[in-house]
Amino acid sequence: MSGRFLALDAGNSKTVAVVVDGDGAALGRGRGGRGDIYNAPTPDHAAQAVLSAARAALAEAGASPGELDAAAFRLAGVDWPEDAPWWRDRIEAGLAGLSRFSVANDGFASLRLGALDGVGLAITIGTGPAIAARSREGREACSGWWVFDNLGGWGLAEGAIRATCLAWMGLAEPTVLADALCRLFDVPDPYALRHQLTRRDRKLPADAELRATRTVLDVARSGDPVASRLVAEQAAAFARYAGWVAEQVGARPGPDLPVVLNGSIATSENPVLREALIAALRARYPECAPAVAAGPPLAGCVLDAYAEGGVALTPELARRTVELMHPPEFLDT
Repeated sequence: MSGRFLALDAGNSKTVAVVVDGDGAALGRGRGGRGDIYNAPTPDHAAQAVLSAARAALAEAGASPGELDAAAFRLAGVDWPEDAPWWRDRIEAGLAGLSRFSVANDGFASLRLGALDGVGLAITIGTGPAIAARSREGREACSGWWVFDNLGGWGLAEGAIRATCLAWMGLAEPTVLADALCRLFDVPDPYALRHQLTRRDRKLPADAELRATRTVLDVARSGDPVASRLVAEQAAAFARYAGWVAEQVGARPGPDLPVVLNGSIATSENPVLREALIAALRARYPECAPAVAAGPPLAGCVLDAYAEGGVALTPELARRTVELMHPPEFLDT
């Protein structure tokens, strides 16, 4: 099948873009920095991250914006009604000639990985949370600024550091997390850990805390009560927020609103949070049968671009899109 399509997924750790042909094969790729207008140093920094990733993918593909059949931009921080028009203006100015494209919150990126018609509820757990729903009637909603808990990788990491330090202070129960985090950050004790992370002339990178996320999952899987509680609290919160987002589109998780899980934590080789979330969802919605996305959110962006360009989506095309698009290192944080 002929045609060229651009898909871009922008989050709080990175922005990734790919140009594909109509058969799911990647023609060009590009990466950029944080693409969330609310969490980048400035909105213009976010726009630069998105546009530079798109331009890099187009350059590698040997294509111009005007040659694209369609493009789908799924961006963290498209949270309020004024955000999508803001982005449309920047994209039109920065990718002159691009005629058919859509802009939406990054939570929508995974919906077609659950059901090809794009109807469903997507729960994405990465650096932060992204939850989005689309009903059969076309109503849409996302979590946006309506998440008041520290969820995702940041929440797990900061919760573990807090628990470790409070235990060292004698103000909370002991936890295996203490030894595990001290080894991870190569410090002798929680005092040194707190010092390294908060000192005025901090040497660690700004996102160093995120390194603790995998450790929390591993320690929870070993049965440590404190780490297990952190995971269980996250799962319960995600289930609550997911139910609320579903209510906003007038639906209930289940056969009419299939649930798909995605993101580096939800699809991790360590299943502890994924299993806890599935259990929490089923406790609230017994008819719900959550599926785990077979590919990254960027693959769902490609399927969105195809749909908007008039390509008929089939399971075979979705499979090729997932399997042929990325070398593993392209999507690493």
